[in-house]
Amino acid sequence: MSQPLRPLLPNSPNPPRVEALSHNQHRTKRVAIPAACEACRKRKSKCSAERPRCSVCVERQTPCEYTTLPTETHLRAQKRKLTDLEIKCQEYEDLLGILRSRPNDETSQILQRLRNGEDVPAIVKAVQDGDLLLQLSLNPDSRFRYEFPYNQEMPSHLDNPQNPYLQSTLYKKTSVPQPLEYIETLRDVEDESEKVYLAPYHTAKLIDSRITSANVSSWTKVSSDNTMLRMLLQIYFVFEFSFHPYFHKDLFLDDLVVGNRRFCSPLLVNAVLGAAWHGYSRMKNRAAYWLPDNLGYRFLAEACRLFELEQTNPTITTVQAGAIINLTTNINGIDDISWGYMDKSIKMAESISLFSPGLDESREWQLSASATAWSLFNWQAFAAFHTFQPPTLKIPPARPLPEVEDYGEIWVKYPHGREPIPMFNSLVFRAVSEFRVIMNDITRLSYSRPKCFDRMSLDAAIVYRSRLLAWYDSLPGPLQARNIALPCHLKIHIHYHVLLIGLFEPFVQMGFIHTEANPSTIVSHSKACFETLMRVYYRRHGFQSLDVTLVQFLHLLGFGALKDYSSAEKGTAASEAIRSTLMLCAKGLWEQGQNYYLSEAIFRMFRQSMSLEEVLIVQKMIEIEDYDGPLDHMVQEIRSQWPVGMFSMTDDNGVRTLEHFIRWWQQYLQDKALDGMAMDHDGSGSMSPRYPERYGAAQG
Repeated sequence: MSQPLRPLLPNSPNPPRVEALSHNQHRTKRVAIPAACEACRKRKSKCSAERPRCSVCVERQTPCEYTTLPTETHLRAQKRKLTDLEIKCQEYEDLLGILRSRPNDETSQILQRLRNGEDVPAIVKAVQDGDLLLQLSLNPDSRFRYEFPYNQEMPSHLDNPQNPYLQSTLYKKTSVPQPLEYIETLRDVEDESEKVYLAPYHTAKLIDSRITSANVSSWTKVSSDNTMLRMLLQIYFVFEFSFHPYFHKDLFLDDLVVGNRRFCSPLLVNAVLGAAWHGYSRMKNRAAYWLPDNLGYRFLAEACRLFELEQTNPTITTVQAGAIINLTTNINGIDDISWGYMDKSIKMAESISLFSPGLDESREWQLSASATAWSLFNWQAFAAFHTFQPPTLKIPPARPLPEVEDYGEIWVKYPHGREPIPMFNSLVFRAVSEFRVIMNDITRLSYSRPKCFDRMSLDAAIVYRSRLLAWYDSLPGPLQARNIALPCHLKIHIHYHVLLIGLFEPFVQMGFIHTEANPSTIVSHSKACFETLMRVYYRRHGFQSLDVTLVQFLHLLGFGALKDYSSAEKGTAASEAIRSTLMLCAKGLWEQGQNYYLSEAIFRMFRQSMSLEEVLIVQKMIEIEDYDGPLDHMVQEIRSQWPVGMFSMTDDNGVRTLEHFIRWWQQYLQDKALDGMAMDHDGSGSMSPRYPERYGAAQG
């Protein structure tokens, strides 16, 4: 028998009104978030959505991962992933069609590149654009004038009659806008030497039959793809060798071709290939030196292995390879490790008498020893000056510099070129060597101990300036201010003005005045010339192609502009001109950062030093990852004491190195964990602290 239902009570005639509810009966309105982390979704927790770890996962000590971008909902993320999959599917369908239709020799090359880890989209695009080998040559961009990223005009403060670079042929050629199809007009240029002023350097192709016929794979166990290996050799000689040579090019290539191991060796070849990999623009992850699947990692690891085996019984190629490994690990941001290779190279060079001529030496040995001895001296002079250390080599090599006709030339051909033209490689080497002798003398007098500045007298500085002026005035015709065109030519003049700034900046801050020379005038003039040269460099050649020296000049210009911008009146033409320089340097550091990790690390440091307004402009200008993950990764990878943004070691510069920046960021992460402070990301309206706003130089 069923139970009777309970009767319902009648509704109250006076139900309570919402307004009458007490304050504590109101529920707190939950702030909407775009998407929760995967852990909170799984356990149905209320995620706070901080990145890289939300507060719930921090409290529970569980892994915190997101499958969405910072401002993306799960629905939008699914749509984005679907679009990405459709694009990827189409790329693989295109690749399959190419493999079905192309000749066997070309399909073999494509398959080899797939095995080496090259991206499918890059291969498909190369083949679709034309002949595969042609597209994989050294021509990443066909633009013939680069436009400044923020303000397309040259700043008015650079327009000075005393600025010699405003009268140069290169400046005049780059001041005129050119149509996109300008490349076709090169057919009508009769004088091949004029093309250095009309086209970016990276459109030129190295002309050397020894490289195109060499069996490079016989010298390395890392790869058997001769086409790629030859291309890496071309990249090395076009983009790195001209300003950082450590061996005699002709002797090296002659032995490479015939298999002779006197001036060529597996160690040296692997070191060269590892260095050149940073300029292989077809590989997107070429700067990620820590990835074992990265061929650059494998070339460098093989070179380091062979170096360890050879150092007990070194040859001249052991010395050369050690110097190249040093430079490569430097641009990877681990100079704590790299300097050991340079120290060993110099000691080995002394043990086999590279710095002093001996009896009964062959002509080939004299040429090779002279090129290597002077290259070692030049690099240690550069490094000592910019790291504020006493030079390792107090005096230049006793060996004479190679004669111009004996050093060897690099020949390149520009688009639609009828014949190759020289880079004046031997003139560059001699000019750089003579300049570094003066630089080394200045550093030796200024730093008797590491980072301990011994201020020289103003009279002594003026004497050094006279030596520099004599060197400058004696530069050969192709390297004079009115004629310079190529990146290696421009960098000679850039370094000249950087040295003058570093030499006289300490006297400006102390208010010194001299009857023969005014330090303030010298510094002001050289800074204007320095910026002019950097802008002309960018306008003609861009900042994308590999240039391992460019990062040094970019951070000096960038942090100098940052200091000037902080004291400029905002909204004025002067402040906008400085902001334009900031954006140009940020763009250059980011683009070079695609080639080597050191530049990206300095870019992150530079951006973290900007105000929110400037950071937002950078975000619009450059497609970058707008979160702090890369900075967290740099804590693991960067081991660098290289000073950043400092022309000289003066009292007000404090400690500004990558190592200090990394420690500052680690302190921020620790404070955030202790305080429960959310990790903000750029583009959300709030940002992580500006460097060095919270943890200043005093903690260095």
